[in-house]
Amino acid sequence: MGKLLLDSLEIQNFRGFCKLQIEKLGRVNLIVGKNNIGKSSLLEALEIYARRGNPTLIWQFLRDRNEFRNMRLGRIEENPDDFLAALKYLFYGRKEIKDNTIPISIGSMHSPEEMLSISINWFTREFDPLERVARWQPLQPGEYLSVDSPIPRFVVLLGQNSRIEYPLQTRSSRIRPSDKEISCISIGTGGLSSAQASLLWDKVTLTTLDAEALSALQIVAPGVVGLSFIGEEDESSSSRVPLIRVKDIDEPLPLGSLGNGMLRVLSIALALANAKDGMVLIDEVENGIHYTVQHELWNLIFRLARQLNIQVFATTHNWDCIEAFQKAAEEDKQEEGMLIRLSLKKNEVGATLFSEEELHVATREGIEVR
Repeated sequence: MGKLLLDSLEIQNFRGFCKLQIEKLGRVNLIVGKNNIGKSSLLEALEIYARRGNPTLIWQFLRDRNEFRNMRLGRIEENPDDFLAALKYLFYGRKEIKDNTIPISIGSMHSPEEMLSISINWFTREFDPLERVARWQPLQPGEYLSVDSPIPRFVVLLGQNSRIEYPLQTRSSRIRPSDKEISCISIGTGGLSSAQASLLWDKVTLTTLDAEALSALQIVAPGVVGLSFIGEEDESSSSRVPLIRVKDIDEPLPLGSLGNGMLRVLSIALALANAKDGMVLIDEVENGIHYTVQHELWNLIFRLARQLNIQVFATTHNWDCIEAFQKAAEEDKQEEGMLIRLSLKKNEVGATLFSEEELHVATREGIEVR
């Protein structure tokens, strides 16, 4: 068994989390809670952690939630005031950013050297006459009020030894990824796009892992005996579509013709097959999947997570999904599954943990844990 990427989790000052602490995590983690409690925000925080605070991802999250203003044809004007107006939604309390921010912190409660910190700090550009170059000089809190044309920038820290500063703009050519990024694949409520799925398929086709995608499809439709992505030779990957071969049917069928459940399980299987030593994040894992096959799907998730050393985080609000998760977790003797319930505690979001044994009792007795 490989070491978990996160044995616990602390999130501070991010969206609706003032200070969320989850004292223990498992190999496979299922997150539950009422609507608008922060389940999707928790997945966002985990992806930001894995990507080491890459601003390209942050801007994408803000776009997805329509938290930009003054947009023109899908792009925000390159104006610091517009950036700051959007970025306030990232920080707890949504306060206007007028000074150096209190950092967002994401990471293990027990590993401060791996804690990720993201803040918006103010700088001034000063010319160094000796080296004949202009350098960014950080301002102390409050100093930006007395400096001409101060400039806000992202400051990203990983522990105390890694620091990267990024400009506040959306052009990705100016943003370099950290060499410490963790492999992370995120599946939204609608699953992977055809382009995403085809790229992931290309990475595992003709390897031992392509059979896992086929096995996943057979959970929903046992008669499936073949899978491929088809498109014209001069077409981009976004134009390729998944086709399947079904026993006793002569011609291939579009995967979508068998329903959304097929697309969902394929997305999950391809994400797992491509995330070795990393994370897979799944929002509303049960979407489109009938309750009678959810147990088999969880068995697949546990097996591949163990085999490829992946840590999985998924959300649900579905009782059948919780029961199926509990059964799969109980059957997998090598890895621990954790159910994490988010709820309001003294007007702040907190977490209640259910071990496999506690979850067994809850599902057996019909105790509400959502």
